[in-house]
Amino acid sequence: VRRGLARAARKTKEEDAAAAAPVINWYPGHIARAERELRGYLKRVDVVVEARDARIGRSTAHPDLAEWVGDRPRVVVFTFADLAPPKVLSDWRAAMEEDVFFVDARRGGDKEFRGVRGALQKCGRAVNEKRKKKGIAPRSARVAVVGYPNVGKSALINRLAGRKAAKSEDRAGVTRSLGWVRSKSNDGRPPPFELLDSPGIIPAKQNDPRQAARLAMCGRIGQASYDERRVAEALLGELRSSSYAPGAAKKIQEKYGLSLDADPDMFLAALADQRYDGDDARAAVAVLGDFRSGRLGNVALEGPPPREIVEEPAVVEVAPTEPVEAAESDFDRRMSEGDFAGW
Repeated sequence: VRRGLARAARKTKEEDAAAAAPVINWYPGHIARAERELRGYLKRVDVVVEARDARIGRSTAHPDLAEWVGDRPRVVVFTFADLAPPKVLSDWRAAMEEDVFFVDARRGGDKEFRGVRGALQKCGRAVNEKRKKKGIAPRSARVAVVGYPNVGKSALINRLAGRKAAKSEDRAGVTRSLGWVRSKSNDGRPPPFELLDSPGIIPAKQNDPRQAARLAMCGRIGQASYDERRVAEALLGELRSSSYAPGAAKKIQEKYGLSLDADPDMFLAALADQRYDGDDARAAVAVLGDFRSGRLGNVALEGPPPREIVEEPAVVEVAPTEPVEAAESDFDRRMSEGDFAGW
């Protein structure tokens, strides 16, 4: 009882403090600086690879990227596809107009990267055909790899380069400056790609708090930016309602012996009592870690936005009718009868 009362008092104090500040607080200075530099670099590349997390494909789509890219080719690569359910992958494939690929950037086999390489090589050939017509020697395709923090950009670059050239870790903020990486060359020819590695770029403002929370759930922003207990509670609510988490309730029951139908705060309290000496914070970290590593099953928190259906206006055929003479107004009648004679 004393432990429960102490936990309730601690939780009330934390909630009072959190109420005065946003749940998610981000945008470190190095990202603002890198965004300015990236916009300049994008003017000099041939093709842009946008990396997104397949579990939160909408939340990891930068709202300003289309404007920055302009008319350059863009290839969308959904990373962490091995942790997402097949349904969300098929939904994204049907919804996207650009070239789109699904990979496990860290552990995926060569086969799943073949399509990405092929799309980039196609862009490189188009560039060199133009250079050949002008009498200019061929060069490597310049490829910018961009995306939110910790979506696997550096791991993707290492796979495309054929060597471990970019530092890659499973946490946000590892890459803090822009840098070029050359892919392996064959037979003395120029390497197929020059790859621009960039820090994770996030919008200065996040207008959708649910998307901000999903970024935290997947570890796409630094841990110092959010309260892990509140994010874990929000995650449990998402798992209960997401149509892309069909097996989550069963996995959670098997792993924790608790029902996903419980209120999220009560779920964490029960898990804390069972395994972590009543420490809600440790329970929250455990739930977030299990979700991020896939131990709660293949789950996505969102899919593509619903398609807008534009309905054609209904055409109603009206049968022709005999012309009807307009009724004579009182003014016309009085004029014809001479009431206003002399006007």
